[in-house]
Amino acid sequence: MQNRLPDSFHNRLVTLRREFHQFPELQYQEEKTSAKICDILTALNIPFQAGIAGTGIAARVKAERKGATLAFRADMDALPITEANDVPYKSLRPGLMHACGHDAHITISLGIIRWLKESGWTQSGSGEILFIFQPAEEGGAGAKAMLNTGIFDSEPVKAVFAGHVLPELPAGDIGIAPEIANAATNTLRIRLKGKGGHGAYPHQCKDPIVAGAHLVTQLQTIVSRNLPPLESAVVTVGRFHAGTASNIIPEEAFLEGTLRTLDPIIRKQILKRIEEIVRGTGIAFDISADFESVEGYPLLKNDPELVKFIRACAGECLGADHVHIKKPSMGAEDFSYFCQKWGGVMVDLGCRDPKTEFQYGLHSPHFDIDESVLDLGVLLFGQMLTRYIEN
Repeated sequence: MQNRLPDSFHNRLVTLRREFHQFPELQYQEEKTSAKICDILTALNIPFQAGIAGTGIAARVKAERKGATLAFRADMDALPITEANDVPYKSLRPGLMHACGHDAHITISLGIIRWLKESGWTQSGSGEILFIFQPAEEGGAGAKAMLNTGIFDSEPVKAVFAGHVLPELPAGDIGIAPEIANAATNTLRIRLKGKGGHGAYPHQCKDPIVAGAHLVTQLQTIVSRNLPPLESAVVTVGRFHAGTASNIIPEEAFLEGTLRTLDPIIRKQILKRIEEIVRGTGIAFDISADFESVEGYPLLKNDPELVKFIRACAGECLGADHVHIKKPSMGAEDFSYFCQKWGGVMVDLGCRDPKTEFQYGLHSPHFDIDESVLDLGVLLFGQMLTRYIEN
């Protein structure tokens, strides 16, 4: 397989990706993004349904002969980050940026649709490919919201595919996890209530800041001292809000964090341990201590048989040395909801300039891509989808 599309095709992809990049929109606000996708689908004469879970779109590409149905997902939302790159296509919306590559994902998906038509697959192939343009991946559970509409309930999808750009790998390489690809998440909320007063008279108070400081340290012992050394988990406290002035001991402190786990049993054990530590902190400092856990995205599990197929197909197309077996990521991914329904696989697409070393990761204000990944994404997924549908 060639890694480069004809110049005219490549240039269209680059122009399209840069247009999406310049006008990022947050979760469930992807109105202009959605409208542009609909305009392109209309121009390509592709039937679609818009307005699913707000801004989501489902488009269908059918071959003349009947066959299996596959699905391909692209997420659309951006992040509340101010872009630091000095490029001609820099975000024109202050405080918003496509820092996770969703602009590339949309472009690749639309490119696959064009490739299917221009390669003649719609005349010579069989089956149907459902293209899902999904809102709100960045914390808004857009995949779950689309599924909850019931619109996909009767879809006989054999498997669902997705790609995600990854700057740790150079453009031209891909990565795939053998089974567990992304962690399950929980949001952790802890409220400590003591007795406020003057900072000069701490003996008259019950200080929730000191209790919270001890609590943060204790929570960091869970992974190192309660889990077997070969198990993985992350406990991070990302927010600690308390106090209004340097000489006032406040009444309350509020802590919020995230838990990332790769095993349901480990998840349950850690939540139990956090509850115990929070309760113990309340007793030790004579304050009230309340703990709440809110479940986030579930584990993303790749289908092992699909992984075998992709490794063989990608190895043939790219060369085996460009196909990397990945360890699970502690990042979350709501593509997991589609995989729970249909079974599927996520493939990471290297997007770093091959001549440079890795420097900026996803969600960085400096994140950018080598735009050759657009060609590779279209060609590789086009090959994989059309081959797998014949399996």
